[in-house]
Amino acid sequence: MSDLLTVKEISSLFKLHPKTVYKWEMEGKIPYYKINGQLRFDKKEIEEFKAKNKYNSLEYSEFLPKVNLSLENYDRILLKGRSALSKKSKRWNYGKKGVFKRRLKTGESWCFWYYEKKGKIKKMTVRGATCREDAILVMEAKVREVFNREHGIEKKIARFKEFAVTYLEKYAKIRKRSWKTDEKFLKAQLTPFFGDMKLSEITPEKVSEFIGKRQKEGVKNSTIHKHLQVLRKMMNLAIDYGYEVEKNPVRSFHFSNEAENQRTRVLSYEEERQLLKAAAPHLEPIIQTALQTGMRLQEILKLRMEDVDLGQDVITIRPENNKTGKMDYIPLPFPLTELLKRLIAENRGRTAFVFNYLDSRTKEFRAVSSIQHAFCNACRRAGIQNLQFRDLRRTFATRLHQSGVDPLIIQRLLRHSSFKISEQVYIQSNLRMMKEAVEKARRGTEKQENLEHIWNTERPGKEETPLSSWISMN
Repeated sequence: MSDLLTVKEISSLFKLHPKTVYKWEMEGKIPYYKINGQLRFDKKEIEEFKAKNKYNSLEYSEFLPKVNLSLENYDRILLKGRSALSKKSKRWNYGKKGVFKRRLKTGESWCFWYYEKKGKIKKMTVRGATCREDAILVMEAKVREVFNREHGIEKKIARFKEFAVTYLEKYAKIRKRSWKTDEKFLKAQLTPFFGDMKLSEITPEKVSEFIGKRQKEGVKNSTIHKHLQVLRKMMNLAIDYGYEVEKNPVRSFHFSNEAENQRTRVLSYEEERQLLKAAAPHLEPIIQTALQTGMRLQEILKLRMEDVDLGQDVITIRPENNKTGKMDYIPLPFPLTELLKRLIAENRGRTAFVFNYLDSRTKEFRAVSSIQHAFCNACRRAGIQNLQFRDLRRTFATRLHQSGVDPLIIQRLLRHSSFKISEQVYIQSNLRMMKEAVEKARRGTEKQENLEHIWNTERPGKEETPLSSWISMN
């Protein structure tokens, strides 16, 4: 009987309340014996039970006392120093964390503070909090999150190549229309470099190595920045999804401004004539559509016959083909209306799209899906250099601007969300207008110099004023 333990001894061994031991007995979680209606426990079996459940096999909540965490009890247990019952109190200290009020112009707001790693104090405002209880709830959640992050509790571990699949399936393919570009960047550049690294091993130093490697390969900075944008989004998602990433390693790197790489190439009327003359038969109407409507390439290539309303002279841009994901309408000028009418009449019954070409291999008509080679060959035959198809959209906007069209109308025709973007598109027109203004200023300066020369030769001397000269003449 000396090897048998009582309920009291078991509760002392596990530092539990005796009621918890009885609860384990009823649920069959602990080996026991009943002798004359009393519970007894074998010492060896209890030691084996203890060793088996050493690593959190038991629910740790069973070892904790049931505490009523009302605001009064919370203050009574954790509050340090000043009493929270005081009506003048605006700061409540709960040890290494606390809640306080902050007076702003719009009124008072609830905030909290806590200690981060290495003893740093972090302060945060609880947006929408109306009472101290709201601030305490957010504070406790944040403190638990920081504790788990610092001690690696409940953090998922994954290598970059594994998380790349998660990024594509759970985010890019659902949220981004350009997910194929992200997939190409991951497959060709990011995964070969970061693939075998754990997400926690991707540091700013590793990102710098990746940038240096790409620069040695002769890649443009704008392309590297696109790769870093994908990597930055992936690391932000890893933090949100609970992976072992403390902070985004790409956060400190500078991303290029699109305005710095803004093209100013505009097609002149003489170059337009040469380009249309040198273009292939299926390419010429595509170029004319871009120059007369400012449509993007994919919007033109995916234009269906039912999207062209020849009665109202309007083109409908479907949401799936529009960069903004909205339904848009574009007015048609008269020459383009006649051109599209002829194309629709010729291509009816071939495909559902407006722009088609005859496949020389199969002798069948197909919808135009790419014009890269045809456009480059047309530019080469016409002797035009440094021209991209997107420059035709800029040419359309620039010609409108030079014709004195209202900038807001240009914004609507280009379907931009703000006037600032449209202004960047016709920047070449602005440069020409500024050059004309400088020329006018120069001519004005020369004219002023000529007037000063005449004045210096004909004006009276220092002793004689214009008024005295006029009096003497009379």
